[in-house]
Amino acid sequence: MWENVYEEFSELNRSQQIALFEAIKQDLFPEDPKKVDKLLDSIREVRFASGIGCVHCGSKSVRRNGKYRSRQRYLCKDCNKTFNDMTNTPFAGSKYPEKWVRYIELMVEGYTLPKIAKRLKIHISTAFYWRHKILNALVSLGYKQLEGIVESDETFFRESLKGRRDITHRKAKKRGEKDTKRGISNQKIAVVVAQDRNGNMIARKAGTGRVKAEEIDAVIGGFIHTSALLCTDTATNYKKFTKIKGLLHETINERQNQRVKKGIYHIQHVNNFHNRLKGWMERFQGVGTYYLDHYLNWFRWLELGKHLAIDKRVEHMLISACQRSNYNTVKMLRS
Repeated sequence: MWENVYEEFSELNRSQQIALFEAIKQDLFPEDPKKVDKLLDSIREVRFASGIGCVHCGSKSVRRNGKYRSRQRYLCKDCNKTFNDMTNTPFAGSKYPEKWVRYIELMVEGYTLPKIAKRLKIHISTAFYWRHKILNALVSLGYKQLEGIVESDETFFRESLKGRRDITHRKAKKRGEKDTKRGISNQKIAVVVAQDRNGNMIARKAGTGRVKAEEIDAVIGGFIHTSALLCTDTATNYKKFTKIKGLLHETINERQNQRVKKGIYHIQHVNNFHNRLKGWMERFQGVGTYYLDHYLNWFRWLELGKHLAIDKRVEHMLISACQRSNYNTVKMLRS
């Protein structure tokens, strides 16, 4: 009997095979609500690495206060408020704790909102707010210092104001409509990318049009070690930036087909990052500029963990999203 089913399965196209596999997997291995509970010890160790403190006021004067739904609760003796290990995290108060791990899995795999909503049987607005609660928590962790040889260059995205009703500086555009200005203009959003040879990276939006030295400084200046050597193209904005920061500087003249200088200086890592980023972004059919930093950081997290097994990447993202207190409501995300 199963041989006949498998024969029919092989006649499906790739997307149909994956959809059928996912449906069977959900029936045979439904979401386990205890998956997150199994990670609670790790979450607690990371979140309260210096000892359990009140997530509301920071006081260390805390005592245990019973359990609710098998989770330990705490009472702060100073502010008299209660909390548990998940309070003020993206998952606090969720009605679907059994879907959290699967949701992170789909994020790691880069699924779009409609596909996530369909797979988890949740409303698309729920999928949207979960995504941005998680991404906001990851952004709050900041970035590691870039050291040694640091490559930097910028790339550009079209300005997207989808969902906005108060566009004043230009007329609204339909999806796919071309910009009125060609090339780099104030209709393009500049994204500055910096990466050292240890694999640490930063990608943040810096403004519109040609990026200025001061804008570069604002987005990556605080994360480059003073002893680092910056490697860029010959653009004058980076020359001015290195003078502002007092950094050593090597330039690559790509107009003269120079790719590598002195056998070690190049910007190939960041240029390859640009290509992978652009390809990954295409699935979202235009990311709203307001949320662009969230998506840049999402892709950065995927890049940093790409050599790990999928289960380890999911675990790392979930624990990291709970590392700091982040009180974000749907109302706050809407505004």
